[in-house]
Amino acid sequence: MIPRTLKLLASASLLMLATPSLAAAQEGSFQGTSLLGQPMVTNPDRNVGVAAVATLERAAKDAKAAFESNMTVDTATWYGRILFYQGYVRESAAVYETALKRFPNSGKLMRHLAHRHFSLRQFDKSVEVGLKAAKIYEGQPLEREKPGPDYFPGTPDVVQYYLYYHLGQAYFAKHDFDNAAKWFAKSSESAAFNHDVEARTANSYWEYLSLARGGNLRAAQKVLDDYDLTLFEVQPDGSPDTYFDGLQLFKGHRSPKSFFSAEDTGRAFATADGVAASTAYSLANYYILMGEAEKAKPWLQRSINVDSWSYFARVQAEADWLLLFPGQQP
Repeated sequence: MIPRTLKLLASASLLMLATPSLAAAQEGSFQGTSLLGQPMVTNPDRNVGVAAVATLERAAKDAKAAFESNMTVDTATWYGRILFYQGYVRESAAVYETALKRFPNSGKLMRHLAHRHFSLRQFDKSVEVGLKAAKIYEGQPLEREKPGPDYFPGTPDVVQYYLYYHLGQAYFAKHDFDNAAKWFAKSSESAAFNHDVEARTANSYWEYLSLARGGNLRAAQKVLDDYDLTLFEVQPDGSPDTYFDGLQLFKGHRSPKSFFSAEDTGRAFATADGVAASTAYSLANYYILMGEAEKAKPWLQRSINVDSWSYFARVQAEADWLLLFPGQQP
């Protein structure tokens, strides 16, 4: 039996790790190194459109208190989500790793940990944890995230959808396009079941790229042909959607000459920075698929050279840069 004093010390150590220090919050928190050797730092004024900085700080304080007083799967999940929204990916991962020691069979905790590993460029770990979670969810009904407080409830995401989606992302970053396509297709099943048109759009985009980059051109073309949504079905207010736009580019309905955008949509993770990374990455893939890697090069550079380092497009652009231009810096 572990003495109570040691348990308390261990718990205190965890909470110190899972809580950014005041100095880190003021100066920027080092989170890791990109695939190209660049430091990944979260600045105190970081905002990717999820909520106002003050709202996130309040939510983090409340989530930390709930987690400390009563660690459950849900309090750990929410605290880790808030830390991630703030850009504290390492601290978020630490919360999930510790909670999994108490709840080792929680697929929900594993789903989030797999995503954090991906953001930190730990693709093998992301796949390993994600596959364990997928095994747990086999034959189970869809599960949703519990909402947060009234002032910031978050989104009731379907756990399995994002689990499979992030498995697809991790395999794509490893350039294992067959497995990437498999998991994006699995994620699409969850999106279709929930009639989630935004999710269906994102999945169609990545499933198409996985199949096309893997040389399965007939199946890739079928994904494009089967995607028949209009912009107003995806975004009823008619605002831009980078994945919808990317699909139109691949269909030949948009010109690459006028495709790039850095317009802030006002939606979470679709700030000017995010839109720039995403549209540049779509253009890079447009040229990669046409066999014109040199034309893809400046667009990979543009996708990489954004301030936020956690966007899917930036992560994938880094991986593609290493594949196509080894030994060079963007």
